[in-house]
Amino acid sequence: MAVAAIAVVACTPAASAQSPEVRGTSAPTLAGAMELETAGSYRQAASAYRAVLGGVDMPSALLGLERVYAALGWTDSLLPVVDSLIDERPTEPLLLFVRLRALIMSGQEQKAEARFEQWAGQDMANPRPYRDYARLLLDAGRMMAADSVLERAQRALGSGRDVAMELAQLRARTGLWGLSAVSWREAMATSPYLVQAAVFALQPTPSGARDSVRAAFLYGPPDVSSRLALARLELAWGDAGAGWRALAPLTPTDSTVEGWTAFAGEAEAVGAANVAADALAAAVAARPSPQLRVRAADAALRAGRAAAALAIVQSGSGKMAEADDAASQLLLLRVRALSVLGRAVDAERLVNSAAAARPELAMMLQRELAWAWVRSGELDRARDALALAGADSNDEVHGWLALYAGDFRGARERLRATDDAPDYIITALALLGRTVADSAPVAGQGFLALARGDSAAAVRDFVRAADLLPDAAPLLLATAGRLAAATGDDASAVSAWERVTSQFEASPEAAEADLGWARLLRRRGDNAEAAARLEHLILSYPESALLPQARRELELMTAGDNARGRPPSSDSPRSGSPPR
Repeated sequence: MAVAAIAVVACTPAASAQSPEVRGTSAPTLAGAMELETAGSYRQAASAYRAVLGGVDMPSALLGLERVYAALGWTDSLLPVVDSLIDERPTEPLLLFVRLRALIMSGQEQKAEARFEQWAGQDMANPRPYRDYARLLLDAGRMMAADSVLERAQRALGSGRDVAMELAQLRARTGLWGLSAVSWREAMATSPYLVQAAVFALQPTPSGARDSVRAAFLYGPPDVSSRLALARLELAWGDAGAGWRALAPLTPTDSTVEGWTAFAGEAEAVGAANVAADALAAAVAARPSPQLRVRAADAALRAGRAAAALAIVQSGSGKMAEADDAASQLLLLRVRALSVLGRAVDAERLVNSAAAARPELAMMLQRELAWAWVRSGELDRARDALALAGADSNDEVHGWLALYAGDFRGARERLRATDDAPDYIITALALLGRTVADSAPVAGQGFLALARGDSAAAVRDFVRAADLLPDAAPLLLATAGRLAAATGDDASAVSAWERVTSQFEASPEAAEADLGWARLLRRRGDNAEAAARLEHLILSYPESALLPQARRELELMTAGDNARGRPPSSDSPRSGSPPR
């Protein structure tokens, strides 16, 4: 049936195979065949591809013919075409490979093996037949056959270097993760572009086998490809810091800096701001271009490292002429860094000196200066800066100033979620939505304290505000607990969370308080009480979005206790135990 079909195709007049754009020309073209294939006219495309097989476009035409025959279910019909071409070019690798692939795809394994033997016999030192045949066998899921071919290749070629990638793929698919990493390292030594292929193959490595992969990539002098592959694996396995530690020891060559900056972008994408800042700081120290300084300073600010950002911005002053765009961004970043550091006077001096030289930035600089005055606690001077920036009364920054002053009505009218808003905007907007109060100066002071970087004062203000705003009390207390725990004030954190779980157990924040409290207890080594809190969360809040986290942490804790030979929890009463 397939032979008959191919005969029909072969007899189709060449003119009918052409697209409307190429009709009228003297002969079919490769472009016309590809257009027909794209349009789904596979029979006509097959005829067109066959018509151009004898010319300079033979490789592309053959691959196109292979695709359309596969779409038509005629793969076995490709074999006579390829055989006729091989008669004319008996050593052409593409033709020999396509014939092998067609034989395997059409289920003719014995013929494929015979054709492989014939190809390998042409030149015993040529790795190409072994590589191509092993890949086809791997793709077909024939692992033992692929293993035999690769073993034979190593004997014939004297080593596994020329088939390292195929060995790596085979070993990964059969669970030999460490040996696979060894082969990937060998393959990447001559083909650095295989980094992402190595990451894709090794990412499924079970946690218990990952040390063998690490050992393979860390062995010997560090090289960019192996370390970048390991860094990306660590990132995929959830440890961005370990990824950077793999990359950091590299000698800062151009390829290293390129790897550092690429890894920084990947770390940023998964929220690892500190790791991204470390990688970009190293990159800019090695290659201090204006654009890289912009990236590194911005990353440092995102990671909460304003002093480091300021140092990066200032490091190139007077050393190079920055492009206008980079110079503008660096100026804005410098003002922002001074703002975060609470150096409003220095920021004002810089803005005033830059206003004449860069009038196009004046409004943006004044907005940054307004934030500097906010962080210094001088709201009136912040409003003056906004006036100079030309901001109208509905400007978002005016909304923050209203919030800091306790004017909740004004804040509601102006505040919106934006990408460049402070990190605590979600909490602020949640508070405005939870309370009906139009004025809450104490809560505003708490947010102002956060803007100034004074978490301890924010904790005190939010706890006080909880007594004044009962409709938002659990949110304020949960926020206070979270801030206190982050700064190491365990007593204040527990006090806030205890109020949430005892006085507002029906609130959305109660489950969050349980989880935060359990983590604090576990950090202090009190696993019994931590397990009790997690059990309380699981039993009391079965609909909470935090339930999977609580279950996972309880499982890990229980597994750790069992491994140490002690029970996971205690029946003896302790202070702070949740209600049963």
